[in-house]
Amino acid sequence: MKRRKSRKRQLGRDLLFCVTCLVASAALLWGGWQDVQNMLEIRQSIEDNEEKAAQLEQRQDDLETTRENLDNPDYIEYIARGRYLVTKEGEQVFKFPTLQETEE
Repeated sequence: MKRRKSRKRQLGRDLLFCVTCLVASAALLWGGWQDVQNMLEIRQSIEDNEEKAAQLEQRQDDLETTRENLDNPDYIEYIARGRYLVTKEGEQVFKFPTLQETEE
């Protein structure tokens, strides 16, 4: 009789040990999976930020070029005539529709 109780206790302990190991393994796997997901999100965020940084650098270069051109009187005249239709005395301005205006 003691032997049966002893076996039952041993089986119960073994079962408890197995269940504990399974729960611990599941917890570790879940934690590892969460870390992998976080790493992938961080990598994507880094890629997005690098792309934005490249766009901002390009924009900065364009603005610096425009600022340097503002010292050039020919460039200022070009902008004034093109954007604001400034004319010299006696000139006539004819504005033609651009492709975008004709397609709409």
